Amino acid sequence: MSWHSTTTRISYHDAFVDELYEDIGRLISGESADAQQVESRLRLLARTNSAATAAYWSSHQEGLGVPDTAYKANPPYLFPDEEPVRIFRTSNTTGTGTGRVAYSRRGMELMDMSILANAGRHIMRGLDEPAVIRLVPAEQAAPGMIMAHGMELIARRFGDPELSGCVVGSPGVDRPTLHDLLDRSVAEQRPVVLIGATSVFVNLCQSMQEERGRSWVLPSGSRLVDAGGHKRSRRVTVDEIRTMAAEVFGIDPDGHSNLFGMTELASQLYDGEDTPAGPSGERPRAAEAFVRAQVRSPGDLSLLESGVGLLEVVDLCVLDRPCAVLTGDWGLAGPGGAAVIGRVAQGRPRGCSLALDEITTERGTHV
Repeated sequence: MSWHSTTTRISYHDAFVDELYEDIGRLISGESADAQQVESRLRLLARTNSAATAAYWSSHQEGLGVPDTAYKANPPYLFPDEEPVRIFRTSNTTGTGTGRVAYSRRGMELMDMSILANAGRHIMRGLDEPAVIRLVPAEQAAPGMIMAHGMELIARRFGDPELSGCVVGSPGVDRPTLHDLLDRSVAEQRPVVLIGATSVFVNLCQSMQEERGRSWVLPSGSRLVDAGGHKRSRRVTVDEIRTMAAEVFGIDPDGHSNLFGMTELASQLYDGEDTPAGPSGERPRAAEAFVRAQVRSPGDLSLLESGVGLLEVVDLCVLDRPCAVLTGDWGLAGPGGAAVIGRVAQGRPRGCSLALDEITTERGTHV
């Protein structure tokens, strides 16, 4: 079934969409806006503009997240009257093939606003133009990778322009560039924010430790932000990541945080309270006015207040498709929020993390 409605649609240029766009912007900026009303209008938009969404909700339950596998088979896009300005690619839950996620101009603007607002709260607080070193390809080299876009956006907005840079390319990690940026940051006592896929960070640290490579004591305030996607061979715990960060880069445990993102979402979920919840030390995710993680029972898809179930993310910054995604991840619900504790299909990293793990494991490093 097509995800586009064949009946009367809400036009991209309709006043309904104009007002919805403005209210989502107010949610992101922290101004007064009713999140429940925004969510209700987003559901109305999806039901009106997508017959498949309406049928899916009628046969299951209103507002239930669209499975992430839908973005490979027949990706939903709610505005056939408006040509997308950007299409990002994602690997599906089995790790084979790619999905497509289309963004309109206003959809891109809302995503960028969300990325910067969340990064300001969770990554850059207390820092003034740190060196933002990205363990992802440059956006120009990987235009279909949403992680590359988001992290480059963060670097441009918050980072020191002279000491920030990207250190992953098609040959793998560019060690000389990484060493140079770190050395210069230490010399200038400029805090460093290392940000990228978990798998890249783990592959890099393990290779440096095995080769007895260099290590640094980065300036006070330096941080590591890793983005989901662990190695295929064995799941790496939060404590192991923090130990690597301390041994190789001199980053204190309280300088580490994890973010969860998906190509299908416009917003990211960051660690909330620094209290272990999951089996590998995963932290509960902080809820924002515009994005939240919740857990559904695998049996009847009811929402769980505690226990393990299917992770669902409701992202009110998503304009171009249904705003809730039923992911292929297990979530652990608890009083501090929902922790992401692994893939339903074990050992199958998703999207950007899968691609970057292949680059940095199989092709090694650029020396």
